Amino acid sequence: MSKKLGCILFIFIFSWGSVSAQSQEKKIPLTQVLQQIETRFNIKFSYANRDVKSFQVVPPPADLSFNETMSYLNNQTDLLFQAIDSNIIAIQKKKKKPFKQIEKLEEVMLSNYLAKGINKKNNGVFEINYKNFGILPGLIEPDALQTLQALPGVESVNETVSNINVRGGTNDQNLILWDGIRMYQYGHFFGLISSFNPYQTKKVTLIKNGTNPAYGNSVSSVVSMETEENLNKDFYAETGINFLSTHGFIDTPLGKKSSIQASARVSINGFFITPTYYKYFDRAFQDTEITSTSAQTLNTDQKFNFHDASLRWLYNFSSQDKLRVNLIYTSNDLQFNENAFIGGEVVSRESGLSQKSIGFGVFHNRTWSNSFETSTQFYYSNYNLEGENANIFQEQRVLQENNIAEVGLKLNSLLNFNKYFQFQNGYEFIGTNVTDTENLTNPVISDEDKEKLNTHALFTSIKYRSDNKQTRVEAGARINYFDKFNLFLAEPRISFNQQFLDFFTLEILGELKSQTTTQVIDFQTDFLGIEKRRWQLANQQDIPILKSKQLSLGLRYYRNKWLLSAEAYAKNVSDISSQSQGFQNQYQYAQIIGDYTIRGIDFLVNKRFDNLSAWVSYSLTNNNYEFGELSTTKFPNNVEIVNSLSVAASYNFNQFKFSAGINWRSGKPFTPLTQNGIENNIFEFENANSSNLKNYLRVDISASKEFSLTDKLNAYMGVSIWNLLDRENIINAYYERSSTNKIELVKQQALGLTPNFVFRVKF
Repeated sequence: MSKKLGCILFIFIFSWGSVSAQSQEKKIPLTQVLQQIETRFNIKFSYANRDVKSFQVVPPPADLSFNETMSYLNNQTDLLFQAIDSNIIAIQKKKKKPFKQIEKLEEVMLSNYLAKGINKKNNGVFEINYKNFGILPGLIEPDALQTLQALPGVESVNETVSNINVRGGTNDQNLILWDGIRMYQYGHFFGLISSFNPYQTKKVTLIKNGTNPAYGNSVSSVVSMETEENLNKDFYAETGINFLSTHGFIDTPLGKKSSIQASARVSINGFFITPTYYKYFDRAFQDTEITSTSAQTLNTDQKFNFHDASLRWLYNFSSQDKLRVNLIYTSNDLQFNENAFIGGEVVSRESGLSQKSIGFGVFHNRTWSNSFETSTQFYYSNYNLEGENANIFQEQRVLQENNIAEVGLKLNSLLNFNKYFQFQNGYEFIGTNVTDTENLTNPVISDEDKEKLNTHALFTSIKYRSDNKQTRVEAGARINYFDKFNLFLAEPRISFNQQFLDFFTLEILGELKSQTTTQVIDFQTDFLGIEKRRWQLANQQDIPILKSKQLSLGLRYYRNKWLLSAEAYAKNVSDISSQSQGFQNQYQYAQIIGDYTIRGIDFLVNKRFDNLSAWVSYSLTNNNYEFGELSTTKFPNNVEIVNSLSVAASYNFNQFKFSAGINWRSGKPFTPLTQNGIENNIFEFENANSSNLKNYLRVDISASKEFSLTDKLNAYMGVSIWNLLDRENIINAYYERSSTNKIELVKQQALGLTPNFVFRVKF
């Protein structure tokens, strides 16, 4: 079947013939025939009901191959069958002289990588298609940022989606895009689940190396989330509920050239509270101001909720022009009361934390000819973090705010010289403003810091693909100009892919990148100790512009549904600030500049059967800091995971899906105290990150089923268990001083056994 799917990367199955031998057989609706073919070949047809509902055909013979079956249907119906992905076939009515979409020269090389819907392209890019997605252990919803953690080289040392570490990088070094809009907030429940509606996201792209020059301002990965690209000609809606939230989604046409999409999601605790919600609440707020109590104070009336909403307008004002307007809003809100008994009376003061993001974008694409197209993207992104902390005994309030506002404009052009060469050119402007505010009452102290930086960039690349499609090369560069510093930085990028001996593929990727925004931690108690990181702009003094360089070499063998892969890489990120690394040892208050270097290798063995995919992945890394000003100049990175192993399987049959897996990895680095503990009233630590927490182990399972309630009403039901063995996993540990001056070791735990359930209705 893999050979059959490989043939339809860009299917043009047009054949005319006569099948008179079956002309007298009974005809049935085409929709029923399509359902039979989907089950037989493990594919998915995408079509508008009005385009196919009038057709009735004689079912094709069962012994026909996939290509023969498509030719048969083409002859019977005079419809156009075209591949839009490795296993998704779009059906449309044939039009006169259709305008061709420019071929991007980036074919899918490996489809259903690990699980159904995860593909790898021949330029090293991973693509997850949620239109025809399978299932992964512990996940019953298509949460983009959780799905990415199933891929080799992607970790989260504290088990959150807002702290994804790609090849040893910190979360703020990732470029996160939603329909081209840069997002600076990624998570609900302060990072435990993605803040992007899982049912509106249709495709996710992950770039770990060899990044296209059109992407800038990040020294680690690029994560691009995309919603539905095509107009919907029929009304579609769905609503659902799980143990954390409830959601709704509508996609409806507005005439023949336009459609609109709207979605909303809200935490479930406004209606009732589930045990799963309690688990997430305890995990999110452990060892913070919310849960801390003492003999003098008591925190009560904790109120927390999250919600998100999005609105999209799609308009094709001609066969050559596409306009997309996008709006997204996300929010996390927390309030609680601090109570104390003072002067014979109970005194209460309210504290709270608010985290909000809004993004707006306009995208226009123009296809000028069958070989040339241009696109224009404008976006505005705003992230605001605001905290209020009341101190009853000192009659004091601390107000803190961190705001980042950004506008972006990107112009891009694509030219196909011929079937071998493709030329890309463009310009990007990024204007970023960051405001930091802190106000204190009793005494009254007010401090506000505003920074602004404009970046101009030109980018270009040329792609080559050989006639037999076995050789692919992309080489390009991005030139950035930072007006505030009158500084130019050139960033070459390259990717090379060569298939040889029929079953082997060699891949070489390389890049230079830079970044002007970073997150820092001034004090661990900032913003109630919950979301203590604040965004800051590079100033070329205590916070320089980050720079990275990376090179990787990969070799893959694929035959008879066996995939064996090994990828070695080396990556260096320079000019990092120690404040951005989250130290909780002797370097917690240090303000020094250094770098980190990671060397690693990712192994993968994957075997696919008709309905089953099983895999084993293993990563080995060495990730070290180097700060020249410290006595110990080189020591392990705070997010170093030396060994990481994953064993999992995914099964799909007749709309039933099941998956189970084991995740094991080394404990993150940890700095113990010396035997003296406290010396001269300060903590005395051993060498930084000289020990490790205990190893991490988690077993997850999940299952789902899609079924019909009526002819026009479908339902989806799923159940999952996260950490099936209820293992106590310590994801972070640090020391603090108690009120009696005793040393306490604080151990932060990951989620224990956590079930989840989802039910959706689609109509």
